[in-house]
Amino acid sequence: MQPAMIETFDDQSLVCALQQGSREAFSEIYRRYSRLLFVQAYRKTGVKEVCEDILQETFSALWTGRETLRPSTPLRAYLLGILRHKVIDYYRTSALRLRHLDSLIALLDRPEAPLAEILHAREAEQTIHSHIQSLSESVRTIFMLSRYDGLSVEDISQRLHLSNQTVRNQISSALKTLRHKWQESPH
Repeated sequence: MQPAMIETFDDQSLVCALQQGSREAFSEIYRRYSRLLFVQAYRKTGVKEVCEDILQETFSALWTGRETLRPSTPLRAYLLGILRHKVIDYYRTSALRLRHLDSLIALLDRPEAPLAEILHAREAEQTIHSHIQSLSESVRTIFMLSRYDGLSVEDISQRLHLSNQTVRNQISSALKTLRHKWQESPH
């Protein structure tokens, strides 16, 4: 397909070409909408680097979900919807990280916290981390999205193209395995 020709396509034609894996259609969609999406992300976050990441994630989601996209779907609204979810994910993840950081700072700042308690907490964290790393990749990914990124079962199932029940089963399996390993480990 000629790049000059694709520039004349309307959004519906671009979506049809995108569904068939056309990189030219993807590039044209990026050309048409990236500035608008960047501006919207910047209005929500105010951080250029974060906006660039969100923009990349938005277009990545478009590419990975291209086969399920309906040609009749208004492309601008669809992309803004993806962007909105990515901004929400960003704030949800940031809030979760801040809560973890606040907990760690509170523990380290407690004057009555003996060094042994702090070391024990760090060792426990390392043990948990190694147990998480021993999970299969798919279970680990779902568990991390749920517990560390704070995503709901529905968000995870949409992101990974899995059923809600599969996500619930994987989280349950991870928790059961981690509980079992924790009970077996010296701590």
